[in-house]
This record gives sequence, C-alpha cells and structure tokens, in this order.
Amino acid sequence: MTQVTYGQKGYLGASMSVRAAEAYEQGEMPISRWTKTAIIQAVKGYCFDFDLAYDPDIEKKTKAELVKEFLEYKSWHHSSRTAREVEFFGLNEDAVCRSFEPMSQEQVIERDRQMAAEQAAQEARLQFMNAREKEFEQKFGCNPSSVLTYEAVHPEMCTRFIARRKKTEMISYRLPAEAVKAGMKEEQVCPLAYAGHSRVGYFDVFMQGTGKKRHWEDVDFEALTEKFDKAAEKGKRAKMQPKARLDAKKACVDEAMRVMREQTDNSGDKEQENQK
Repeated sequence: MTQVTYGQKGYLGASMSVRAAEAYEQGEMPISRWTKTAIIQAVKGYCFDFDLAYDPDIEKKTKAELVKEFLEYKSWHHSSRTAREVEFFGLNEDAVCRSFEPMSQEQVIERDRQMAAEQAAQEARLQFMNAREKEFEQKFGCNPSSVLTYEAVHPEMCTRFIARRKKTEMISYRLPAEAVKAGMKEEQVCPLAYAGHSRVGYFDVFMQGTGKKRHWEDVDFEALTEKFDKAAEKGKRAKMQPKARLDAKKACVDEAMRVMREQTDNSGDKEQENQK
C-alpha cells in the first residue's frame, strides 16, 4: 500500500491531495462529511443564489432521504496517508431546480426586504450587547467572565484567603459544572490582583442557560452592584482574619507573661518571709 510522505508533490501535508482540497472548496465532500444540516444549508444557499422558493418542509426528511434526493456523485480523489481513493459528492443542482419553484419578482423583493430587516435587527442587537458589556467593564472594573464577577454572582463557589508565604490575597473558586464536564480542574485559585481579567471557564454574566440553550441576556446593574459590594465586604473580613489571629495570639502571650511575672513576684515574697 502506497504511503504518502509529507510535502509529496500533489499533496497538502500528508493526508489530502491538492485536487481533494479543491473539491472541498467547490462544495464537494465525501458522503460521510455530509450531515443533514450541511445538505439543508447547501440547498438553502442554492435557492437564494438562483431565486428559488425554498420550502422548509424538506427539513422534516431524514438524512438518507436528503442524500438520495439532493446529492450526486461528483468525482474521486486521493485522501489519507495511504492515498486511498475517496468518492466525493455534491449538490445535484437539477434536483434542486425540480424541487423548488422560481420566485416571482415580488417574492424576491419581499425576501430581500425581510433579510435586510433581520440583518439590521441583528446588527442593532449586537451593538446593544457590545455597549452593555463595555458599560459593565467601566462600572465594575472587570470583564463579564472574570473571577471577580464570578465571585459576586456565585459567592457560594468562592472563598477569599491570604496566602501565608507571600501574604497575597487570593480567591479560590470551584468551576461551573459545564467546565468540569469539559475536563477542567474543578478547584481553581487566582490572585485578587488578576481576578478582574482572569476568565472563568464556561461563565459569562451575560450568558444564560447551558449547551444549545445558552444565550445572551441583559443583566440588572443595580442588583449586580449589591452583589459586588457584598463580595468586597466579605473580602475585607477575610483580609482582617490574619490580623485578628495575630492580635489574639499576642494577647495570649501577654497574658501568659503577666501570669509568669505574678508567679515570680509571689515566689520572691514567700522567700523573703521565710528568711525573716
């Protein structure tokens, strides 16, 4: 079996021929790469380019049905390190044209109008989102996915302490469940000095939900201000704890010294009485 070497003529790297790469650029792929979503997007794109009335009912079909109806064999190319011959499939343009009616001029105008309105709405929302996130950073002095924000929103997951060796204030925190599932270490530690820009995996104060339901959602800055204030107050108490322990220790030592002095004085008085 022929083995492809890296940089071999006619190959990109050591696993794909130049012609196979060109086929990918033209919208052709091995049948294993054609997912149901990819087929639907290809059909949608063709309908848009050639003003055909796309029917969303085709999305109810299975992948096998879509493959049979809208894909066809295009070519074969060498692929993999063993120069294996792989068949490439692409959109059957004739089948698409047979399945969808041409749009009238009025339909084309209405479609373009709707698309322009949707695009304008998306751009406006994106601008609003960016503005709110910048406002957040200016108001709270940290980014929306930072350790500092995480501490304010999820105080039950965070603890402040003073590192003994360097006397540095630290925040220890547990990552969200999604981050742990992704393979990240649950227990994390961050110096307070870097907590404003160090990011927490799978956390953003503006992002709600998990998985495919994860979405951007505006937040109440007044409510967040209270949470940040509580976190700061909690941090002050944590910072005072080492000093309180030192003060208590010093008080114990002073008390012990006082007792020792009293005992010494009492024993001296007794010796003087005995001598008399």
